[in-house]
Amino acid sequence: MITLLENLSYPEVEEYLKKKDIILVPTGSVEQHSPYGLIGTDFIVAEAVARRVAEAMHILVAPTVKYGVSPHHMAFRGTVSLTPDTMIMLISDIIESLVAHGFRRIVFVNGHGGNISSIKIAMERLKARMFEGCFEVVSWYEMEEVQRLCKSIFTGQEGYHATPGEVSITRYLRPEAFKTKPVHELQVANPKFYWPLTCEEMKRVFPDGRMESAPWLATADYGRKILEEACRAIQKKIEEIMLLKVL
Repeated sequence: MITLLENLSYPEVEEYLKKKDIILVPTGSVEQHSPYGLIGTDFIVAEAVARRVAEAMHILVAPTVKYGVSPHHMAFRGTVSLTPDTMIMLISDIIESLVAHGFRRIVFVNGHGGNISSIKIAMERLKARMFEGCFEVVSWYEMEEVQRLCKSIFTGQEGYHATPGEVSITRYLRPEAFKTKPVHELQVANPKFYWPLTCEEMKRVFPDGRMESAPWLATADYGRKILEEACRAIQKKIEEIMLLKVL
């Protein structure tokens, strides 16, 4: 079965909807991940998780929403950020379109923390407008199984951004991109700070873009293990969603 929505024709989508009403939508960001990580980290990982889960479960996955809400990273070159309002409107339009075609379970597989509030607000507003269906956002890195594994591997040095966990997955998925990236060790700082931060505040507190993390610990082998665990955890969550009765 073809699981990528982009590779189907509209009659094939019609046939799919006769049997299933679920679709996954990967969401990420285009933002700095320190000198050690890829700017595309968040959407690369979210897309990999969503596509693998979709293939395993024989369900559809929509094209990835690659851009996200990342204003606090704008002091670092290469970051491209949406405003929260833009993200809310984008997510709303995606859900509205999918609901119009008959999808009733729309699950955003998310790879960036800055997206969560906007996605949830979009869903809440659609519910206030009486859009029926099950709308969910699940972030792979928030899954308990993934956090437990990363904690055991990286022993307190996972941090909150440019983490060795996410960098490991991208090392596994795109090894060629890391030939020019550093691997030397630096100090892991634990500064006290408030949140949210402006982009300039962010750079003052975290000068190289890391947030209490040690991305030099990342390896492709760790990445394979973490990705597999993330896929297992997300698949379990999707199975639970598929058992829910859509009212």
